Amino acid sequence: MKLFAALVGIAAVATPVAAQSSAPAKPDTTIGASHLAAAEELLELTNTEQGIREGMRTYLDAQAQQNPLLAPYRPTMEAFARKYLVWSDLKPRLARVYAQALTEEQIRAAIAFQRTPAGQAFTAHQAEVQRAIMQLVQTQLNSHAAELQQMIEARAAELNSPGAKKP
Repeated sequence: MKLFAALVGIAAVATPVAAQSSAPAKPDTTIGASHLAAAEELLELTNTEQGIREGMRTYLDAQAQQNPLLAPYRPTMEAFARKYLVWSDLKPRLARVYAQALTEEQIRAAIAFQRTPAGQAFTAHQAEVQRAIMQLVQTQLNSHAAELQQMIEARAAELNSPGAKKP
């Protein structure tokens, strides 16, 4: 049952990504071509494609560590990720996200930083830093898992009491 729940959980997380990749991007006439080009350049300089692949591997590693019963399904989950996390589909959408969040001037400043030794070092160590952050967060939350379980049980009792309002 745990295996089924874990697979359903992974599918639930991945489903929005799959749905987004099949929907055509809405044209935004307020973002100019040079703004989008700058955003795409930033994506390339920050090795975003590689970061996505490494992030997926890290996610799958964490899932397998938390539930060893998922190990035989890892190739299936990797194939699913390769199918829907296609860089040629993601790149223009991610560029649009950057272009909507940052001005072209801000993106160009980020590009200038990425071209410095400090910017290159920042990008080179980003995956390592992200893994360490994930591990720290997971350790912190796991150390209080019993408290969460108690809180969930208390809330379940509250919801199941006679006259309780259902959310």
